[in-house]
Amino acid sequence: MYDTIVLGNDPGSLMAAVVLASHGRKALLLTMDDVPDFFSESGYTFDIDPLPWTGMNRGGVFRQLLSHLGIAPEDHILNPALQIIFQNHRIDLCGNTDMDLREMEREFPDEGLNLLNFYSSTAKSASFASGLIDKNLHLRPETARDYINLFRNMPGIMLKKKAFGASLENILEKPLLKKMLEAQILLLSNLDPRDISPISFARTLFLSLNGLSYPKGGKHHLTAKLKKKFEADGGVIERYSTLALDTERVIKINVKTEGNDTPAIYGKNIIISTKYEKFASLLEGNRDLSVFRKKYDKIKPSLYPFTIHIGVHNKCIPEKMGVHVVVSDETKSIENGNPLFLETSEPGDILRAPDGKRAVSVTTFLKNSPSKFNNNALEKIAESMLENLGSFLPFLKENLDFMDLEKSIDISKSYHRIINDKYIMKDPVIGMSFLSGKTPLKNVFLTGGMLMPGLGFEGEIISGTTAAKLAMGENQR
Repeated sequence: MYDTIVLGNDPGSLMAAVVLASHGRKALLLTMDDVPDFFSESGYTFDIDPLPWTGMNRGGVFRQLLSHLGIAPEDHILNPALQIIFQNHRIDLCGNTDMDLREMEREFPDEGLNLLNFYSSTAKSASFASGLIDKNLHLRPETARDYINLFRNMPGIMLKKKAFGASLENILEKPLLKKMLEAQILLLSNLDPRDISPISFARTLFLSLNGLSYPKGGKHHLTAKLKKKFEADGGVIERYSTLALDTERVIKINVKTEGNDTPAIYGKNIIISTKYEKFASLLEGNRDLSVFRKKYDKIKPSLYPFTIHIGVHNKCIPEKMGVHVVVSDETKSIENGNPLFLETSEPGDILRAPDGKRAVSVTTFLKNSPSKFNNNALEKIAESMLENLGSFLPFLKENLDFMDLEKSIDISKSYHRIINDKYIMKDPVIGMSFLSGKTPLKNVFLTGGMLMPGLGFEGEIISGTTAAKLAMGENQR
């Protein structure tokens, strides 16, 4: 029998499993499909998840956890961390408040005072939000103590929300500045940028950019190190197709193996990712989770990532183009094909592209899941994306070395649940959390980006570590 079974393919599940094993718990990481972390073709290597991973700066949540686990990632912090390019503007952001403020004032000289007030308010609100996280404040109160703690902090929360909201409103009145902020919240959190939530947004702006790094060879190398650490600590990774899950006193999972055997796996606890493909049906099939199901049903994804993968010659990439780039048509709202997010391999990284060439992932966000489109519709969207990209990289077509649209479409349709969707949060107090890692069942816990979408990738890592602590009996109230 396992102490805890972790069910999921995402970083939150992996982090939960790694934390459990590092504390000496007998853990099983059960991945339901053979979902890869990357794919390689024609000398190019692409991560399945092309979106930025935050929290990699020295004091960042993810970097601190990796250090505690004795894992040293092969990466370096990017400067600029993010470029946002419009028709007549290019903003290079690095996560340093003074430098970013000067960059903004250079591009928008008439907005100097508003920008100064905004960045000052952002820094204060971000510090406040980080303090709430450090205090382990339950942002989704469940017990009397949770409500008391939240009540004690509420005056400060409302004051910070009001102050930051006022400075944010001044910025959002300027269409181009609004587009710039929408681009950042789209990439660095899991919230819909058209419904910005003040305090979590402040923390995202202030902390996430200075933690964007370039992982040599791709993010999957870091994932491989985490899996190796998990197994070295006694953890077990298996791939099965789940047939049935019993959540009584002891967790029982009936699984189907490659040989069509149906053994039963037992555990004292289970951690389930909200990205697990059968998560909704699991909630529906368990009467004890019906109340939780109602909360889950209120969470509605509003934007879904769709990525095409291409390989290009170096000479079509501008010399000063960064690794993370947003290309946006300032005349269009967020819709299929606008904006585009480019994640590019660095020159000389031969683990990701042949010498003299670059691997480029181009991502847009759709109003419906890629799995809901037929291939012809996605091909048209991909062609539109390439056309828009061609206006930014005018020599793209003649320098295109690799493209397999059919492969890109298959990846986006097959593995769409691995990458976080964007969610709408209605009337949030703080704007960080949707769901708790606890459930009505004392031996069932949750992880996944849906739990803390306001914190983006960091929220996914925090949800995983929190779920592990809950399963170990910590953080219980």
